[in-house]
Amino acid sequence: MKYVVLAEKPDQAKKYAHALGQATNEKGAWKVKTDLLDGQVTVVSAVGHLVEIKNPYQNYENWDLANLPAFPVSFEYEVKTDKKKQFNLIKREVNQADCIIIGTDADREGESIAYLILRMIPNALKKVKYRLWVNSLTEAGIVKAFKHLRPAEETRQYAEEAEARAKSDWLVGFNFSPWTSLKLQEMGYLGEKDKKFSVGRVQTPTVSLIVENDLAIASFEPKPFWKVELVDDSGTVFKNKTKFETLESAQKALQTLGSQSVVQSIQSENKAVSAPNLYHLSSLQSEMSKKYQFDSSYTLEVAQKLYQKGVTSYARTDHKLITPNEFEVLVNHLNDYQSILGIDADLPNRQPRKKYVQDKQMEHYAIIPTENTADVASLEGDEKLLYTEILKRTLLMFAPDYRYQATEVTLDNNGHTFSAKGNVMTSEGWTRLAEKENKDSVLPVYQEGARIATEVQIREDKTKPPARLTESSLIDDVLPKYNLGTPATRAGIIKTIIDRDYITRDKKTGQLFPTDRGKMLVLFLDNLEVMYTNPETTGKWETALQLIGQGQKSKEWFIEQTKKAITAQLEKGAS
Repeated sequence: MKYVVLAEKPDQAKKYAHALGQATNEKGAWKVKTDLLDGQVTVVSAVGHLVEIKNPYQNYENWDLANLPAFPVSFEYEVKTDKKKQFNLIKREVNQADCIIIGTDADREGESIAYLILRMIPNALKKVKYRLWVNSLTEAGIVKAFKHLRPAEETRQYAEEAEARAKSDWLVGFNFSPWTSLKLQEMGYLGEKDKKFSVGRVQTPTVSLIVENDLAIASFEPKPFWKVELVDDSGTVFKNKTKFETLESAQKALQTLGSQSVVQSIQSENKAVSAPNLYHLSSLQSEMSKKYQFDSSYTLEVAQKLYQKGVTSYARTDHKLITPNEFEVLVNHLNDYQSILGIDADLPNRQPRKKYVQDKQMEHYAIIPTENTADVASLEGDEKLLYTEILKRTLLMFAPDYRYQATEVTLDNNGHTFSAKGNVMTSEGWTRLAEKENKDSVLPVYQEGARIATEVQIREDKTKPPARLTESSLIDDVLPKYNLGTPATRAGIIKTIIDRDYITRDKKTGQLFPTDRGKMLVLFLDNLEVMYTNPETTGKWETALQLIGQGQKSKEWFIEQTKKAITAQLEKGAS
């Protein structure tokens, strides 16, 4: 039996080969002697995407309104010109193989990369038998995955899902990009030298969200309001929730209050706060944006490098949990991790807690350090910075809870209730390791039923405008809310709309601003009620794509729905 393992990248193939056993590189292919598989083993790799959709319209016929919508009779694929040498290497080894093990990245796009390549090689698909599902590129992680190879059928639907997404996205861009550019040109908005407009199923509603946020801020008119407060001799301010729309109404309420208040109640409660969740990709991107002004695509790039070096787990994950197996590995290496950070921390939580650990099936778990600590010393610059961030967040899971005493004192003044709150830390817990500053707000000592002197004051305030979207809030909150994109693609979406001059990003704050070009695009499409500016409508497509991955819908169904939607939209825009 001759096996071929198809990896996604050369360094991934190298790690597979050396984890399997004795490996030698012969003209770009790794020949391996191993006890894990019964037969000859060759490991080859792609270099990312080798295959792309072939443009059926070589003379740009789609750049004519009369020819839209433009749907090819069938989709054809071709090997990228600069990747033919690598493709021919894979083809040579696959033709000689009896069994193919897919070992590309364990996600939708990884599955797609493998099957697109293999479809270009006659009879190759018949040889696909197993799927290598790797969460950690350490030797132990790879060996474990090879010992638990999955039947290829279990993950085949992910390739179908990826193909449906790729073809549908291609159709949307292929039709709406020329249509939008030509229509705007007709209206006089585009000169000959102006760049063409690009419309995409996910990128355009993302631009729309940023434009809407900018318009909401620009059109916001602050409204004043007034609040009545009490202040005692210690300077403690007691508040209530009533807001007055005019100064006169606040002054009228003030006249009903006396110069003394009664301590109605004192409530104290000891509270505990556990450490934050483990990182998934979006939360890691958000944190690195806040702390170090990293853009999301750069964080993903560095996280992917750490994964490929085998020092952290799979980067493109949307899970914040790990399984008991990973927890046990972490416990066994706590001393090593502390040594890397140069600390000796109190880490008493050595039993799994449900907030972090659950014994259930998950394709990928949270981003955590691997047991491979020997290679960490070679990390430099931002790789070391990001690794340290992941390592610290992981160690927090084992640290004690942060504990504090929360106190609320309530006053009664002529039937009106006012309260003040204070917190006093009783144990730093995990915040010490996180270097998080804790500020106590200590209240004076009060006695229930006591009558105390209080002065009345009126404080003026005003309503606040919506917060401007940042890369952090977009990645961590807004795009997931509308189910736009996936953790693996959201950074690329933001980079794309920046590169296409639809938005700009403030490097210091991460705030996102639409350009005039972005505003023009959204305004034009909104006026025609084109669905691709609506994040709620477009977000539903990602849900439908997931149904394909689960085997509940077919890629043909999804692509046909896309064609119908494009046709309806273009007909509506022409009327």
